[in-house]
Amino acid sequence: MRLRVLLASFLLLPIAQAIAQDSDPFYLEKRNDLGLVAYCSAHGMLPDDGYRFFKAGVDEIFGPRTNTPEGDLHERKGRDGIAYLQGEEQSIQEMAAAYDVDIAEVCGQYKVHISLGKIAASRRAK
Repeated sequence: MRLRVLLASFLLLPIAQAIAQDSDPFYLEKRNDLGLVAYCSAHGMLPDDGYRFFKAGVDEIFGPRTNTPEGDLHERKGRDGIAYLQGEEQSIQEMAAAYDVDIAEVCGQYKVHISLGKIAASRRAK
């Protein structure tokens, strides 16, 4: 009986974690940020390896997380240039216009995070 309970707990824990992640606004924002980094890289405003290193930095701080359907959706929206912040969605063009800056400046906010991700990745490689 104990073995069954232990096995059930072991099997259900990842499912419970994925459900909790899907309702975590911070998780969804970070997944959206990953998509936005990919968008900015695809449009030449960030380095081609920006996504990889941004993800390495996020994983270093928060640990690797299992992808979830809701998280995947938010990342896809980011790849399409849709920003998600505090439950609100806005195109990257609208965001730039709202702050009276160009899109490259909005994308530039991720450069520090990418640099930190490079440091994290190099430490992990040692």
